[in-house]
Amino acid sequence: MKRINLLPPEQRVKASRERGLLWAILILVAVVVALGMVYVWQNSKVTDKQVELDGLTAQVAAVQQQAAVLRPYALIQTERTAMTQTAKGIYDSRVSWSTILQEISLVIPDNVRLQSLTCTVPATMLPGSAAPATPGAPGTTDVTFSGTTYTHKDVAEFMTRLGLIPQLMNIQLGSSAGAAAAPVSGTSGATPAATVTFSVTASLRPYLTPPPATAIGGAAQ
Repeated sequence: MKRINLLPPEQRVKASRERGLLWAILILVAVVVALGMVYVWQNSKVTDKQVELDGLTAQVAAVQQQAAVLRPYALIQTERTAMTQTAKGIYDSRVSWSTILQEISLVIPDNVRLQSLTCTVPATMLPGSAAPATPGAPGTTDVTFSGTTYTHKDVAEFMTRLGLIPQLMNIQLGSSAGAAAAPVSGTSGATPAATVTFSVTASLRPYLTPPPATAIGGAAQ
């Protein structure tokens, strides 16, 4: 059976408008509800992030407090490291006289007799020196040999052998003079042998790097 709308045209238009307004209100309410749900969700995320930020801030404050407590020990460790490095540098740049004397004993000719040996460490090779040695500069007289032998050739051989010692350089002849003939010890009736008194000087080879200063730079006051 066919439905017949008995409402006047004006009422039919009004009812259609009311239905459209109702749908619009429903859609608006749905949008507001959706926006509310999004707001609640985002607000929950912000709250979680704020809680996480507060936790991280508390951890940072705790770490900073712990670092402040440990800072004196860190300064002590820094000073200790600097002292250790300085001590090692001083030890590495020391003049090993025992090694030098051992090497001299290996190169000295059999017919050369040393009467005196004077050794001095130059100021430029001491720790904390204000004027480091310059390679190639004229050397100082750091080691002086005095002794006797039989000929000037023996003195020259002794100087040549001293040049084999890596710690010595600038081997120079100070003096070499012959003396009156003297009997050869340990023999009877032997022909007296002439002796030569000599003096030889040498310089210590400078370090490749200057020795460290005794004062520790950058240490905690």
